[in-house]
Amino acid sequence: MSVGLRFGVISVDDHVVEVPDLWVQGLSQAKWGDLIPHVAVQADGKERWVIEGQVKTATSLALTGALSKDRGTEPQVWSQVQQSVHDPHARLAAMNDDGIDYSVLYPSAAGLSGEAICAIKALDLQVECARVYNDWIIDVWTAASSRFVPQAILPAGSVEAAASEARRAVGRGHKGLIMPAQPSQTNPAAPHLYKPDWDPLWAAIQELDVPICFHAGSAPSVMFEISPAYDPAGARAFDNVRQSAGSAALINGIVLSGILYRFPKLQPVFPGSAIDYVPFALEALDHQWERQHLAENEGFTQRPSEIFHRQCYVTTWRERVGLRNRSYVGTDRILWESEFPRSTSTYPESKRMIDSNFAEVPSSDRELILWRNAARLYKLSI
Repeated sequence: MSVGLRFGVISVDDHVVEVPDLWVQGLSQAKWGDLIPHVAVQADGKERWVIEGQVKTATSLALTGALSKDRGTEPQVWSQVQQSVHDPHARLAAMNDDGIDYSVLYPSAAGLSGEAICAIKALDLQVECARVYNDWIIDVWTAASSRFVPQAILPAGSVEAAASEARRAVGRGHKGLIMPAQPSQTNPAAPHLYKPDWDPLWAAIQELDVPICFHAGSAPSVMFEISPAYDPAGARAFDNVRQSAGSAALINGIVLSGILYRFPKLQPVFPGSAIDYVPFALEALDHQWERQHLAENEGFTQRPSEIFHRQCYVTTWRERVGLRNRSYVGTDRILWESEFPRSTSTYPESKRMIDSNFAEVPSSDRELILWRNAARLYKLSI
């Protein structure tokens, strides 16, 4: 069922918070026992996600800073987690309050880009966990409303398993796929992202004709280290900044790896990237392409910036200066996000921030960025 636009805004990066019994109910206790992802009370009385016997989140139970008064306080027990992050009907009310028509969904406990699931050593458990999450998104979230755009996490510890789940999930109705930006760093059993070993997955995704998404923050190797000198608030602020900055390195790596030359219809999305860093990345790529004669030496016959403009998508939510460079980035390559409910989110002031940041942007470009590009990419009937 199609839903018309009421606000003229599609957010391409929002997060659901998985309910505590999601995997406990969905997986065999007899087979997997305490290896199943679950919420457990710690010695200090706080609750944390535990996956494969390891506590996964040190500072909070869920990243929902946008819902706290100081945008820094995170829930420590499930009773503090607000309903709008885990219940689709409450989320719809929050979307209406904030002026959001459609929301493209990403996980939380599973990792911003599914990296917590990818890290599971037992491949069978990893695959089952991905399937349980992916089916929950379809059976609970999209069943509640077509305003939710479902995306599946891939069990990226194995190329074959990831390709198989991609086909199954898209067959169930998922409109996008999610995987960590550096799966080999998350799980040593996985090949490095830039190796040709992943070509069967890229071929499958290209055939499925859905975007593949690498969320900022899922590849620690391309991010600056957080100094222990920061207080907690400073550390959170720096973490949000470094995640976006790291996407510039990731864009460079994806383009220079040759993946997009081999798969010219693959559509990578870099949510949480911000567009401020993109001109730097593209200009640096083109400079090195020229200086190192990559057309002759590596067979990269097109400029890296041309490859980017043909296939890649990046996101904006907080930038005003970055939007002044929209023509260089490509107005048809920019998507808008709210990043609900993380502390960096525009919620609950998305309309005010959009009006402020887009004050100098003509209506045609504004429409492209705020909803037309996303509707085209995710094939939404609007």
